[in-house]
Amino acid sequence: MCGIVGCVAKEDCYGKLLSALEKLEYRGYDSAGIALLSAGGKIAVRKKKGAVANLFGAPVAGSAGIGHTRWATHGKPSDENAHPHVAGKFALVHNGIVENFAALKAELCAAGETFASETDSEVIVKLIARLYRGDFFGAVQAACERLEGAYAVAVLCEDFPDEIVCAKRRSPLIAGAGCGAAYVCSDVPALCGAAAFVCPVEDGEFVHIRGCEICFKRADGSAVPKVFCRLAEEEKGAERAAGSRMEAEIAEIPRGLSRTLGWLRACDFAPAARALRGAGRLFTVACGTAHHAALAFGNLLAREARIPVLCETASEFRYGDPLIGAGDVLVAVSQSGETADTLEAVRLARERGAYVIAVTNAEHSTLARLADLPLRTLAGAEVAVAATKSYNCQLLALYYLAAQTVFFKRAAFPAWFPALEGAAPACERAFGCFEQVADLAERLREKPAMYYIGRGTDRFTAAEGALKVREIAYLFAESCPAGELKHGTLALVEEGFPVFAVATARALAAKTANSLAEAKARGAFTALFSQEDFAGGADFSCRLPALPEALMPLVSVIPLQYFACRMCLLRGFDPDRPRNLAKSVTVE
Repeated sequence: MCGIVGCVAKEDCYGKLLSALEKLEYRGYDSAGIALLSAGGKIAVRKKKGAVANLFGAPVAGSAGIGHTRWATHGKPSDENAHPHVAGKFALVHNGIVENFAALKAELCAAGETFASETDSEVIVKLIARLYRGDFFGAVQAACERLEGAYAVAVLCEDFPDEIVCAKRRSPLIAGAGCGAAYVCSDVPALCGAAAFVCPVEDGEFVHIRGCEICFKRADGSAVPKVFCRLAEEEKGAERAAGSRMEAEIAEIPRGLSRTLGWLRACDFAPAARALRGAGRLFTVACGTAHHAALAFGNLLAREARIPVLCETASEFRYGDPLIGAGDVLVAVSQSGETADTLEAVRLARERGAYVIAVTNAEHSTLARLADLPLRTLAGAEVAVAATKSYNCQLLALYYLAAQTVFFKRAAFPAWFPALEGAAPACERAFGCFEQVADLAERLREKPAMYYIGRGTDRFTAAEGALKVREIAYLFAESCPAGELKHGTLALVEEGFPVFAVATARALAAKTANSLAEAKARGAFTALFSQEDFAGGADFSCRLPALPEALMPLVSVIPLQYFACRMCLLRGFDPDRPRNLAKSVTVE
């Protein structure tokens, strides 16, 4: 969602801010803006609805500045609602949601303030301006005391050249340094090529930048000692290559799997495996694509280790007063490690004494820091909004965790464990079906809707395939267990209606084929994705590379990812930046 950046630099501060904002575009946004504090002590603002490219032009002079990419929450996308917002001597950018903004706005209006935007963010800068008595840090700290909800803010003040004050509460913020500049930003990739060292900001902390000096502070102004870490190569953002980033990221799946497997081999799983083996209850929480990976993990662990797993979407977990406590284990999955609903579920679990295992692609993320055991996926920076390579790497990490749990329970690894070494080559072989899948997309490009079905673990792959089509091709695509097709869903199947079936479990394949035949008898266009051949056949059949059945989701999802990307492109849309969506969902 919204991205923020702040920079103090002696040279080309405006250019550095623009470069960082371009690297934050993948998060999803509808407007962008920059504020610079000039040498003359005045704040200059340039902001526009639409792309960051709208901000290019004659550079604005100044050595301290803040920038923002906005994903609309309060107020429609517009120039007026774009950040930065200005009040008095201050300019501010904000990521998050101020839950008590209506009450604060009413209070400010009663005091004579007028507002130029519909945003909750403008309330913060108005509040800072009214609280200001010559103490820049003090005014920001006092305003933050009044805020309820989540926020990461960066603020300029005309009385303090070459300074930025920032604050964080349950919204991502990271500081960085290098190349004669000091930075704050929402996400590490924004600093690629600019900062050599980074340090996450914790909840309740403030960052005060003076020149190139970065000081972390508590609310009382006292310093917080910090250690900066060198920016890891795999966390750096990727430049746009020919074609879409989504296509490039699908192509990077084998490399990401190989790197993730190498990291997992070196990881000490003993504490987590013991916790899983002796857990009273085991929960998983995740959202969207990550939830499908968690469901596949829960299904596998229940079957292999005879451990029941309660898989819930993170957005529902804490509102159902879950039965989680000491002796229980929570496995949380999030590509960015900043998914707000997932973080809140983790915080609840920790408060109640549960052991937390996190699977994330971001080493310096909040989720990684909250977990008792952070499991890293080394998919590399994923820029396209629709997750692809991160999903495959999540599956790999979760399978490895399941295998370690089985070993600690039975003193033997599951039979499929050695085959993880062959996952990357098998995924690369799956690319061989892309030409066939592209032809399928061409044939179905005008269809308004489609169904995806599967049994066992295949039903989670089917759900992920349907999600991809919804996300980027803007088609109604739904999934259901194959056996449920005739319990209502079949009523919508008519002549030419596409029904996709994933069938990789041999014991269930014939039953899935029967469900596909039921749809075909009603005139459906049927497509089958399997490592087996079936008599009677479908209208379209994609032969998948073979892995042990437990590991087939690593492979079977790849042609579905590619199909969604081709459908998107054929329908004239951008697969990297789907409308209304953000890569990192940092508000509830």
